[in-house]
Amino acid sequence: MSNASYSRDTTAISEITGEPVSTWSEEWQHECEARTVLALSKSDRESFFNGSKDEDGKRKERGIIAIRGPKAAEALRGYMERIIEARSRRT
Repeated sequence: MSNASYSRDTTAISEITGEPVSTWSEEWQHECEARTVLALSKSDRESFFNGSKDEDGKRKERGIIAIRGPKAAEALRGYMERIIEARSRRT
């Protein structure tokens, strides 16, 4: 068994707070997911949250609301809003 240590930094600067955050933390995970969803087009974001249907109107993919539930989807939207607010303060 080795006592290996990590040679790279395991912290990053949160876009929301401007403070260092562990890249191993749940907070960082949520922030990264929110940034990724924000990078999607508006229609892709809609599909991400609500799912999508094929041409026949049959469900093609389930969205995050159906998979994780409305509470988790609202938490993700909250992170997205905080990122948008942080970005607007910088400009």
